Amino acid sequence: MFSWIIENKTRILGIDNWTFTVENIFKTPLKQGISVAHDWACMTIIDSDEKKYSFFVMQESIKKTNFKTKKIWDFFNVEWSLKLSDTMDWHFVSGHVDTTWIVEKIIENSDGSKYYFVKYNEKYNNLVIEKWSITINWVSLTVVEDGKNYLSVSIIPHTQTITNIWLLKIWDTVNLEFDILWKYINKLQSNK
Repeated sequence: MFSWIIENKTRILGIDNWTFTVENIFKTPLKQGISVAHDWACMTIIDSDEKKYSFFVMQESIKKTNFKTKKIWDFFNVEWSLKLSDTMDWHFVSGHVDTTWIVEKIIENSDGSKYYFVKYNEKYNNLVIEKWSITINWVSLTVVEDGKNYLSVSIIPHTQTITNIWLLKIWDTVNLEFDILWKYINKLQSNK
């Protein structure tokens, strides 16, 4: 289980036959078999030392995430799974990517915050609600604007600094997950 509050990002050091090697920002070897979330996708660690660790990305994950667009020196937002003593400061999302879509526009505000506009497939229109939660590359955010086939979020300077959001450019692909409570409500309504 994860908190969805991003505190770290890590750089990709190598990609070989869909095995990603990234810098180990945790500074301790990770136990083989544990899960670490990368841009919202939970990956199983297959090898690790104090400086780097590796995980394999299967085809299902390639199809559903932005991993196919990642290159060496790109960043992942990362989170280690929760300990029982950790706080639960999170939105209602499951940790599974619903879709990938495109950054369409970025507006920088005078206070240092930025608006990011993300375009997505119209079949998700009923899952986006203004002031409800959305996750972009594992960062749990609040929807500012709910438009037709797009949404916007506002990112404060702190979040830009500790995540890979500040690196996003127009036409970049991002991982999206929609609020799980609203997904359940929609499912129940469609079964009536």
